[in-house]
Amino acid sequence: MMDMHASLLLLPQEQLTLANAHETTELKRYRRLTLSFLPKAPQASRLMASLALQSERRLDTLRRAARSLDLEACVSVPPMDTPSYEMTHRHFFVVDDNMATQLLDQAIRAVVESKHFFDWLLNTNATPELHQPFVDFVSEKENECRVLLEFREQYHPRGILRHA
Repeated sequence: MMDMHASLLLLPQEQLTLANAHETTELKRYRRLTLSFLPKAPQASRLMASLALQSERRLDTLRRAARSLDLEACVSVPPMDTPSYEMTHRHFFVVDDNMATQLLDQAIRAVVESKHFFDWLLNTNATPELHQPFVDFVSEKENECRVLLEFREQYHPRGILRHA
């Protein structure tokens, strides 16, 4: 009987292209959140900015891995922009605690989905040069989720905006 994962292995070009597109979207999301929180919740803005820096580091790691595989083209072309739910909000800037909490909840859901995505890439990987980066990305996403949950818990009872 054939192993189910063996039939789902992706080529390194596919993995690099998917990972690059995904992490570029993550970076844009964190940058939008950084700006959205800036006027009224600078502590949340700083957190989102630090998470954006981590996304930039993951993109750098992907570029190095692509270079080592002679597949730079997979990560050199910026991915197509896809419409995002976040872009349909009426307000760009956070205006109240309810909106801040909603954005944090969305960020937590997004990082959980991102962790699952990198888990999937790890499980469909047959390229040794991509194994450690994907292991690291899964771990980093777990940490991001923990940090966002702790941040939300810390400010939830008192309000994010009142303690800026």
